[in-house]
Amino acid sequence: MVIRRGNWMHYSLSWKIVLSQMSSHVEGAKVRMLQLLVRHATAVSCAERGLKSHLLLRGEQPATLTGYNLISTLYGNVSYVPRSLYARREEMLLKHAHTVAGNDGLVFSLADLEASLFSHGCGEHSSHVDSLTKRSKKVAIINEGAGDAAALLGVVRLVEYLSQDHLFGKDQQLKIIIDAGTGTTAVGVGIGAVCLGLPWEVTAVMLADTIDGYQKKEESLISEFRRCFTLHLGEQMLTGLEPGLVHWVERSSPRKFGNILKGEVEICRKIAQDTGILLDPVYTLAAWELATQLGQEESAEVVMLHTGGTLGMFGLAQRYKSYFEIC
Repeated sequence: MVIRRGNWMHYSLSWKIVLSQMSSHVEGAKVRMLQLLVRHATAVSCAERGLKSHLLLRGEQPATLTGYNLISTLYGNVSYVPRSLYARREEMLLKHAHTVAGNDGLVFSLADLEASLFSHGCGEHSSHVDSLTKRSKKVAIINEGAGDAAALLGVVRLVEYLSQDHLFGKDQQLKIIIDAGTGTTAVGVGIGAVCLGLPWEVTAVMLADTIDGYQKKEESLISEFRRCFTLHLGEQMLTGLEPGLVHWVERSSPRKFGNILKGEVEICRKIAQDTGILLDPVYTLAAWELATQLGQEESAEVVMLHTGGTLGMFGLAQRYKSYFEIC
């Protein structure tokens, strides 16, 4: 196995893995989303730039803060939301945003802001900015998993980077494997491939929803992306941008989202020791398993996009103590 650390790629004999993190501190789709807005990500970037972040975490506060819980608490204002309330995500986010904004504040979604910035003329744009600056407090809602059109531009930029000649190039047929939480990253890679005319096929392993739910999410994100960026990117570049960009597949061992199975921690440990690649049993192990299988079957180059999840291992170690006992 040859490791090219400068390009964040690990090459194996049968398939390749690409690490998508753009920061050593924060990971996942929200990183790519806020790179568009403030160059880095979420609570860390907000703190660096004088922006206050309010993070809503599902479930109960753990007895000992580690991993994502610890980092979130150090950098932002954390509220733990009961699972029954968190299930109504949009309602929960909107209600909390209005509480933060107060009577005189303004609450807006990033999708609406992006549509305004990219679709309006200079005069309308200035008017919109003026309306924002006149409010004493502005609160922007970032959906769970960065499930907004704004996040997709960051993923498209990642695709553009990977399609450079010294990496994968623009002519090589690739089968991209991604684990899907909200599915935003997978849809973003699909959009990037279409916009850049790349012969890439995107397959996403479903972890948190049904195939019907993911297909509806894909349709919604594509529609929102067109609404926000058609004027800026041009209709010609978006030709072929229709639902069906992503092939959604079941995990080899389906389970309720967030749960792990006995033996999976040990599998992750063995992979880490053998390859230097750290996986987690909730997200990236699912993509690894499919990539390994397809790497032995497919004629096209198989590439796994590593989406992060490392800090999540700390929380799993608290929930599944017996699984982490090292003999």
